Amino acid sequence: FRDHFTDDTLSTDKWLSTVTNHTHAVNHATYAGGQLLITTDTTDNEASFIATPLCWEDDLNAIAEAKILVTDVSAVYVFLGFSDATLEATPDTPIDYSGGTLAAAATNAVGVLMDGDDTVNGASSIVGVGVLAGVLQTADDSGTDWADGEWHSLRVELGPDGDAVFFLDGVSFGQMATAITSGTKMCVIIAAANRGSSA
Repeated sequence: FRDHFTDDTLSTDKWLSTVTNHTHAVNHATYAGGQLLITTDTTDNEASFIATPLCWEDDLNAIAEAKILVTDVSAVYVFLGFSDATLEATPDTPIDYSGGTLAAAATNAVGVLMDGDDTVNGASSIVGVGVLAGVLQTADDSGTDWADGEWHSLRVELGPDGDAVFFLDGVSFGQMATAITSGTKMCVIIAAANRGSSA
C-alpha cells in the first residue's frame, strides 16, 4: 500500500489505521504490489478506518483515489474520500446508508461509497455523497452496481469553493457544487464496515 504523494508504504507517522472497538472489527494486512487487505469482523456495523492526517484542503485541488476489490457486496460498506475526522465512533462512518437512509457522522465529508444497507439506490450501488457543514447533499448515483469479486477504481477530486467531482473506473459520473465547507482541513480516508454477519 503506497500513497502517490510520499511513495511510502503504510507507516504510522503518515497514515492512521484505526479499529474502533475493543474487538478487532477488521484485520489489515499488506501484500506485494502495494495491496492492503481489509477483512471485516462478523459483528454487524463494525467500522474501521485508514486515514491520512488532516492536511488537505479544497484549494489544493486534492485528489483521493483507490482501486478496491469487494468479495461480498451485500455484507460490506466501503467509503473512499475526504473527511474532517480521521475516525468515527463505531458504528458511525463519515457518510453511509446504515439503516437504509443517507446519514453522516462527519460535519464535512465527501466521497464515493457502496453500502450493503442502501435501500435508496440499491444495496450494491456506487454513489457520490457529501455533507456540507452538517447538511447532507443530494447523492449522485453512478448507475453502476458493484458485483461480488469486482475491482473498481474510486476517485474524488476537490476543487475551489469545496466543489467535488466523482469518478468510477476513470470516468466522471457526477459533480457536487460546494460539497464541503471551503477551507476545512480534511483527511483522505477509507472506511469499511460489516453489514450482516459475514466477514
